[in-house]
Amino acid sequence: MMNRTGITIYENTRVYVPCPASHATGGTELLHQFVHALRNLGIDAWIYYYRIKDGVDPIHQQFRKYVSEYATDIVDAPENILVVPETRTEYLFKYEHLRKVIWWLSVDFFYDSADVDFVSTWKKRLGITPRFDIKHPEKLKVDLHLVQSQYAADHLEKHGIHNYHYLSDYLNAAFLDQPEIDEQPWNRVLYNPKKGFEFTQTLIRESPELEWFALTNLTPEQVADVCRKSKVYIDFGHHPGKDRFPREAAICGCCIITGRRGAAAFEEDIPIPQQYKFSDADDQVPAIIRQIKHCMDDFETVQHDFDHYRSVIRGQEAAFIQDIKDIFQQQHSPVQQ
Repeated sequence: MMNRTGITIYENTRVYVPCPASHATGGTELLHQFVHALRNLGIDAWIYYYRIKDGVDPIHQQFRKYVSEYATDIVDAPENILVVPETRTEYLFKYEHLRKVIWWLSVDFFYDSADVDFVSTWKKRLGITPRFDIKHPEKLKVDLHLVQSQYAADHLEKHGIHNYHYLSDYLNAAFLDQPEIDEQPWNRVLYNPKKGFEFTQTLIRESPELEWFALTNLTPEQVADVCRKSKVYIDFGHHPGKDRFPREAAICGCCIITGRRGAAAFEEDIPIPQQYKFSDADDQVPAIIRQIKHCMDDFETVQHDFDHYRSVIRGQEAAFIQDIKDIFQQQHSPVQQ
């Protein structure tokens, strides 16, 4: 059961969200969607870009629909709030007075010390760059944790952290606002080559009769188009959070087959029937290939096994807005000084 902890928004509160400049990923899009939603609710929220390059617009063109301006500094005052993803907790140590929130967009990436360059990576590994210590959370006062997945909530509970609230995400409109297509989808298996590729290579090698297609170097619109014309999406990655690719493929009509690692192990995060979830073990390869072929051969029937998942996905934007309203509780008086 998710906790329902919130945080107060005063009349003079500003919410700051650090984000890498000019960088478009699912995670950075979510940070922009978050600020956009807060602003639509009348809350003074700002993206704070870091690693801004000379002559390059820090607002990626894909995100101009969410924000048109950004903060150039963060005011360290007790009425203000700093929301950082779990990979950037070092920002929490820079400020003494403002309220601090960690948004767990993943679990696994929190433990990854790799950074954008050699120096930054080694500063993290040597402990020079301060980071939130999940084994000793009392060392840094965090006013609230947000969790994108049940996987993250479970992880916090195991470390004795209970002051959290669920705040997930929703898909790009390219996937939700789709015209009907008349043509039958192809007998094609889609996969993300950046996630679980070693095991996926085994599946590809053991099923040369199947057509496989890697979802890479594509815009959201192109991913949506490919998914709508395919029957199956597989994902045997680590699922560090509630990943977008399975949802994007499902909402476009694909049958979904996943592993059981990370968030995929939780029904709340990937609510598909258990017969479509497999361990990424060699002895499971024949069964996985049989299930892929079953999805293709009986697609008209099998695709309805994912109707509940699609219904959940369609409701995620409304749930996202409602969760923000529940978490960020606006109080018009008194104003904290």
